[in-house]
Amino acid sequence: MPSHRAEVGLNHYLLIIEYDGSRYAGWQKQPGMITIQSELEKAAAVVLGKPVKSTAAGRTDKGVHARGQVVTLSAPANYPPKRFLLALNSLLPKDIAVTGVRKANAGSNARFDASGKIYRYYIWNKTCRSVWRKDRWHIARPLDLGLMKSAVQFIVGKHDFRAFEARGSTQCSKICNLERIKITNHGGEITLTFAADRFLYKMVRNITGTLVDVGLGRIAPDALIGILDGKNRRHAGRTAPSHGLFLEKIEGGKFGDLS
Repeated sequence: MPSHRAEVGLNHYLLIIEYDGSRYAGWQKQPGMITIQSELEKAAAVVLGKPVKSTAAGRTDKGVHARGQVVTLSAPANYPPKRFLLALNSLLPKDIAVTGVRKANAGSNARFDASGKIYRYYIWNKTCRSVWRKDRWHIARPLDLGLMKSAVQFIVGKHDFRAFEARGSTQCSKICNLERIKITNHGGEITLTFAADRFLYKMVRNITGTLVDVGLGRIAPDALIGILDGKNRRHAGRTAPSHGLFLEKIEGGKFGDLS
């Protein structure tokens, strides 16, 4: 875990950003790949005239979107927040936008200072796909939302969620407090809202895929008890595709109100 000690001579900013993750290899910088972090740091370096270092509250995967990502950014340059916002947006690609900037305390770290995250997953549950809903998982067969909602009760709460964690995770603790999963349907557009103190690697997508399998009658709702207790990813359902997932909001924690 990185140190929270303040670095002398640096100015610190807190940014709220949104992005369409369709053409990006996720948040985190990777050699030879276009990522949200690389585009943001490139634009910020031009504005500030100095290299910058950034940290995001949620390290979204390839193809995942965000409406309320929080980023802390440090640089040896001082810039008024409003001017910084306008300057960044003039340089960023059209599918990334900064919606808020404010000065942050020395030592602020978006990844560790947040108290929780809210994700939403969108499903288009109609026979025909829609060209206007490219960021929805199209499922042609009708989903039984009653079954899906009844399954939720078995996984909400504080548990070891390794049954819903994908391989490749670097997180040591598998315990998460999944506060709620809300499922709604508006004209065939199904939304699953997840709120938790933290999430494991691909946890939201793996739970979503499992709940879809419940809604299709492939998995019984109470089977989630055994899946959770078994701690084996192979016993859970499929992984939902990335394009339907949005990081909706970061809960303030040490940041205070981020609305």
